[in-house]
Amino acid sequence: MPRTRRATGQTGAVLRISVVLAVLLAATPVAAAGLARDDTLVFAFTGDTLTHLNVNAAARRHGSPYDFQPLFEPVRHLIAGADFAICHMEVPLSPDNSVISSFPRFSGPREMADALAYAGFDACSTASNHTIDQGVRGALATRQVLEEAGLRQSGIRNSVLEIWTDPVYDVEGVKVAHLAATYWYNGLRPPAGQEWISSVLDVDDLLHRARRAKVMGVDLVVVSMHCCVEYQRTPTSRQLEVSHALIESPDIDLVVTHHSHVVGPVERVGDEFVLHGLGNFLSGQRFSPQVQNGVIAMVRARRVDGVWRFDQVEVVPTQVTTRSVIVPAPEGSDSWRRTMETVNLMGAEVQPFRGHLRRGARLDLWD
Repeated sequence: MPRTRRATGQTGAVLRISVVLAVLLAATPVAAAGLARDDTLVFAFTGDTLTHLNVNAAARRHGSPYDFQPLFEPVRHLIAGADFAICHMEVPLSPDNSVISSFPRFSGPREMADALAYAGFDACSTASNHTIDQGVRGALATRQVLEEAGLRQSGIRNSVLEIWTDPVYDVEGVKVAHLAATYWYNGLRPPAGQEWISSVLDVDDLLHRARRAKVMGVDLVVVSMHCCVEYQRTPTSRQLEVSHALIESPDIDLVVTHHSHVVGPVERVGDEFVLHGLGNFLSGQRFSPQVQNGVIAMVRARRVDGVWRFDQVEVVPTQVTTRSVIVPAPEGSDSWRRTMETVNLMGAEVQPFRGHLRRGARLDLWD
């Protein structure tokens, strides 16, 4: 499956035309700030992706056995346009679709990995309470399915030796380490001797791993945590304690949390950010409007005096339709207003994303 950013033909032509139009219509925010383009990068982060049975049914309507790609189409230009895009693949994927199941023990169709790659993702975090729903073998198969689709991942290890290494992504020459951990496995435990399969959330362990990455010359360290209270938009005191202990380390540059299934606030801690929940990116949950909402967090990294740091967060509010299609929430709609209010509950002054992407179209041009 070719990656979106390497696509040719009609789709590539549309993207190139969109980029030209964007340049003609307005100067980019980066240029307006007097920054060279080589001194900035835009990272896209999204919330929980789950293969509930109604999501799988939507994919079956589009193709046999499953075609998830149309479900991502309305936001594909945003994901593919970022310099690097990281999803949260919360559930296992079956290597051969022999076992397809939903909550409480997930096993999703392997075609989901191809769809994530088609949408423009480069990597995913995979540490979650569902990581070992299908055992260690199922976790390893999930990693393999993602890698066969061209996606990197952080959260599932191939062997005990990977305890000593974390994935490092090369993003336009910038080295980005990606650490992932989960608070538990829904009451399951890896077999004795295979605890290495993923990381249970431990602050000291994450701090040690981040320090090791920086010593090895990494420019930026991102921590993805599957940690939070379901359906609660505000972080608990324990969540704040953990996230602050991480982000206040000089070795960690961004903390992104998952699991709440609703959008949470962005918090500025000093000059850095914690994203307290990005909501559901794609799921079959429909019992309230909040669980159908999510955000694509567009996080800008900037190099100043040779040092890279994340210095700006903007968001694209999204919603999952009743047909399991991810769409940008219409500006001014109840969904859009609710999401923008929530991301700013902690005073971060986050703005809706209106900028330009290196490889994509402006949001208002797409509309």
